[in-house]
Amino acid sequence: MLRQLSIRNFVLIDRLDIEFDRGMIALTGETGAGKSIVLDALGLALGARADSGSVRVGEKQADITAEFDLAKNKAARAWLAAQDEPDAENVVLRRVIDAAGKSRALINGRPASVAELRDLGALLLELHAQHEHQALMKSATQRDLLDRYAGALNEASAVRVAHQASVAARRALIEAKNASEVIARERAVLEAEVKELREAKPNAEEWTALSQEQSRLSHAKELLQTAEAARAALVDDDGLAEKLAQLASSLAHAERIDPGLAEARQLIESANVQLDEATQSLRTYIGKLNLDPQRLQETESRVSALFTLARKVRVRPEALQTHWETTETKLSELKASQDIAALEKAAEVADRELESSAKALTTKREAAAKKLNKSVTAELPDLAMVNASFAAQLTPLTSIESTGAESIEFVFRSHASLPFAPLAKVASGGELARLSLAILVVCGDAASVPTLVFDEVDVGVGGKVAAQVGRKLQTLANETSARQILCVTHMPQVAAHADHHFTVSRDNSTSPTTSVNALDKKARVAEVARMLGGHEVGSATEKLAKELIALSGR
Repeated sequence: MLRQLSIRNFVLIDRLDIEFDRGMIALTGETGAGKSIVLDALGLALGARADSGSVRVGEKQADITAEFDLAKNKAARAWLAAQDEPDAENVVLRRVIDAAGKSRALINGRPASVAELRDLGALLLELHAQHEHQALMKSATQRDLLDRYAGALNEASAVRVAHQASVAARRALIEAKNASEVIARERAVLEAEVKELREAKPNAEEWTALSQEQSRLSHAKELLQTAEAARAALVDDDGLAEKLAQLASSLAHAERIDPGLAEARQLIESANVQLDEATQSLRTYIGKLNLDPQRLQETESRVSALFTLARKVRVRPEALQTHWETTETKLSELKASQDIAALEKAAEVADRELESSAKALTTKREAAAKKLNKSVTAELPDLAMVNASFAAQLTPLTSIESTGAESIEFVFRSHASLPFAPLAKVASGGELARLSLAILVVCGDAASVPTLVFDEVDVGVGGKVAAQVGRKLQTLANETSARQILCVTHMPQVAAHADHHFTVSRDNSTSPTTSVNALDKKARVAEVARMLGGHEVGSATEKLAKELIALSGR
């Protein structure tokens, strides 16, 4: 239930604080006073779209806060609990909009998204606008009303999701069948390529080793000659080793005369040791050098095969192994995409899920339609349509759509002797307005939210019918239902039925400013009298106003 609405610097409102109670609340005032501005502010607190025009001229920002009592609102408390908010008996929604149109949202002082405000707001308050009877002629509005009345919004959502899944599964199956020839050709190419790669078994390390071995084998004779020449230069008669040995011996004799030659003699002896090691290394190399022509042929053949395969698949030889792995994966994925049997099974499962979801929705719709037809028709005599009847007709579709297995159409007849026909074809403007009220009253009685706002939904009616509208709104707000009804109205017969009455006025003496005031008994009589007689209020209109209020039981 809405407890308090605080508005700062919003459009024509400078500063406004309104406290609300349960029951029926009337909000009245002259045309242009700003009644819609108050509702617009409330809408912003509940997540409506904001713009720069929301901020009062000359101010930096607008600030709107709405406080709701959650004592009997289990759904809203459960939503807050899911957001890790502590359990409480009230919640405060706040919206701040700057002069550029940017806004901030807060729930209980915690930053929140506008989407979160909307989600929570939908559990707190439901708004019915003044021209809703025109929207009532749209099939989408009729379907949504019936689903809300049936408590079938979850089932309707499940059908939409299941329908999307079914469409996607069928599309995948059709695409796979249509593309079978193209995919078959691509698969054949991949299978041939994979066959060659499997036979070749390329390995990045092998390619490096083969390249080195091929180079060595192809130059073996030249390498052997070079190694033999180097070894001979070191160890043959008059070779480097023998000359160094002679030099070392000579220096040793001279060293006895002059020890200063010791360092030179030691370095030459060290060099001689290294020459011995080099000679041994050359002998080992020569011994291992392979001059086998057959091995050279095998190596060159393998290198050629890998190089040819790499060129064929357009990669470098050292990347053949990675390409092989990638191609194997691609082939596996292609085979899976062409598994028609699996795709058909998936489509069948999706279709069964859609049928099951649609059946559950249809069951709830059919039961709700019978109840709605009876309840709305029972309301019509009080609205001066004694012989009229209403029905929500469900017509099975040839196939299940995202909205369900049936179309929904609200039909009407003004007399039992006439056939039912769509609202737009048989209901006059006045009939449509009254029928809309009857539907809103019935659906409002089944609403799960504790606060219902009716914004001039009584437009187009008057006299006794207006009094009946007021009585029905009053019934919606009775103590048994514990529901709060906020009604913006120009009808004195409706306002007279309110438990609480506020008047909206506009002061144009300096800058235009809208204010809202709670009325006591005397002020309320004066306001109802104004609504009855216009600007000139006399004793007769005051007397009639008192009678209206007395007749309403308020």
